[in-house]
Amino acid sequence: MTDNTETEEIIFFCKDCQEIVKTNRCGRKYVYTCDKCGTKNVAFGTKKSIYSFFRLEDEAKSDKKATLQDMKSKSRAPTELA
Repeated sequence: MTDNTETEEIIFFCKDCQEIVKTNRCGRKYVYTCDKCGTKNVAFGTKKSIYSFFRLEDEAKSDKKATLQDMKSKSRAPTELA
């Protein structure tokens, strides 16, 4: 049985900024403040859990989608209007 907890990195998502941010810990509790906006409206978890829960797109996936869309748009022949 393998333990993935060592390889999974915890990330922080600010619900106000709507992005992955760096945080500061408040006291000894599981409360974090966003470095950008300063609010305590921060969720944390593994990259997979945060990206799936908040329906975020991974940069690599969005790059692939953009490339596929570019290929599709270039492959279409222009139509002539008479």
